[in-house]
Amino acid sequence: MTGSVRTVLVLVVGFCCVLFAACGRETREVSPETPEEGDTLWVEKAEGLWGHPETCVRVYTTPDTVEYNYSLSSGYTDLEVTLDGGGVPDSGSFVMDMNHVLRATCEGEEADTLWVEKAEGLWGYPETCVRVYTTPDTVEYMYSLMLGYANLEVTLDGAAVPDSGSFVMDMNHMLRATCEGKVIWRLELEKHVYYCSPAVGADGTIYVTTGIFRVTDWGRLHAVSPGGVVQWSYDFDYNPYTPVIGHDGTVLVQDFHNVLYAFTPAGALKWKFEDFDNPNHIFYDMGQRVPAVAADGTIYIAADGLYAVDPDTGGRLWRFNPLPGKSCRQSPVIGADGTIYVFIHQDAFFAVNPDGTEKWRSALDHEDEMAFSCPAIDADGTIYVGAERNSYGFVYAFDADGAKKWKYDVEGPGRTIRASPTIGADGTVYVATKSGGYDTPAKIIALSPAGAKLWEFIVETFHGPDAADDVYSTPSVGADGMIYFGSENEHFYALNPDGTLNWKAQLAHGINWSSGAIVPDGTLYIGTHHENLPNRGNLYAIRTTSMGYASSPWPRFRRNNRNDGRYGAE
Repeated sequence: MTGSVRTVLVLVVGFCCVLFAACGRETREVSPETPEEGDTLWVEKAEGLWGHPETCVRVYTTPDTVEYNYSLSSGYTDLEVTLDGGGVPDSGSFVMDMNHVLRATCEGEEADTLWVEKAEGLWGYPETCVRVYTTPDTVEYMYSLMLGYANLEVTLDGAAVPDSGSFVMDMNHMLRATCEGKVIWRLELEKHVYYCSPAVGADGTIYVTTGIFRVTDWGRLHAVSPGGVVQWSYDFDYNPYTPVIGHDGTVLVQDFHNVLYAFTPAGALKWKFEDFDNPNHIFYDMGQRVPAVAADGTIYIAADGLYAVDPDTGGRLWRFNPLPGKSCRQSPVIGADGTIYVFIHQDAFFAVNPDGTEKWRSALDHEDEMAFSCPAIDADGTIYVGAERNSYGFVYAFDADGAKKWKYDVEGPGRTIRASPTIGADGTVYVATKSGGYDTPAKIIALSPAGAKLWEFIVETFHGPDAADDVYSTPSVGADGMIYFGSENEHFYALNPDGTLNWKAQLAHGINWSSGAIVPDGTLYIGTHHENLPNRGNLYAIRTTSMGYASSPWPRFRRNNRNDGRYGAE
């Protein structure tokens, strides 16, 4: 026997125990009639032999019988078969009454051994195996990620190599392909999860709505357990927006006709508010109308003006609209002192006192500019909002008195801002843009509190030159500074605080207005939508490294997991 083969066999014996978990444990269904006890067989079959079993690591149920048969190929000599180190005939059988090692060796051409470990979650080849090659055979390999997995890494003898390529068997080699599973579970729902950023209750229940204007004519509210099981559902006559959770656990949902619904945590309808001055207002198919909940429980909704609603009865308290015939394109937010901030029509920005009187009014720079983006509020009272005009995007910063502090012009046509700004622990403002086409892809932009660009991350176009692949998803900032968002390009992203990519995972479908809700164990919930029939949607639970949110005034869409849109203590 050549020295190389002897070395190979010694290495294989010592390595088999380490390799056991990665090299082909058979999965079998276990019934009451099938014993669960199993024993492991390690097989080493040398190059130059005919027969079975091949080189493998296999689990048998005790007391299965293993049959084997080996013979020499042309040019090879000195066939030797051993079972647990003791010589046995060239063919025969034995009972799996314990773990066994079966080795069939011979002498011939010089050979080298390749150990392969391929992780779950990868497409490609070679599969997990132990294989002997004749020197200098060439091994080709190729690996790619399955949906929901991230961080593909391929190493050859511990050194990183490309995801696909080839190498020569000039010695023993170890090829490893690893990745990380990011999806904990996926719940498929009957309609798009589109205009919905999930809300999470104190007991961990996830509230998610489905439906999309002009595509589906109705939608649902679902209450989902942390394990991904629907607890109850409610059907709306029209498509609903993002749900909100009040202080007492009441679930609030506004629909495309601006009707506000209030539900108990158990799913019973408490009341509906539809006391509008102009119920036949214009129905915008951009932006969201999401209630804001004040510290005293008062609910504010945007419709044909700003309405205040009693949380107990659903009765109307007051209406504010100094612009007759105009309506709201986005949602109100509430400052630390109870002031309500809201845009009415396109460019008119109002601060409203809790009694419904006007505190001040401001405006965007041009009457044709408009804001679909919900504002975010900083610790010093600064209000950030995204705006657009003629396919160009802007970020505004207003002070607490309504004066414009600065305006940032987004570079490139088509990069309008529909997502809402969010704020990191250090005051950095994060905004997402749409795409202007293949040559001007969407971006995530980080701005200083003074409005200077710190960095930008380009979101690649995935669907080809004619696709938009926009980002409407408001970034969520985790406790460890990670920045999470989704894109219409079917990918979910995690960025480092410096704007570099930490990981991304492809999901089954695109992400539109939905933004991630992070809970203290690091699970993040977000919705996706099918682009084509049957127009279904998904709620995903994704594994992250962030145990909750950054210590920030406004780390996600609508500020917190209740989506209540209010600055201040929980």
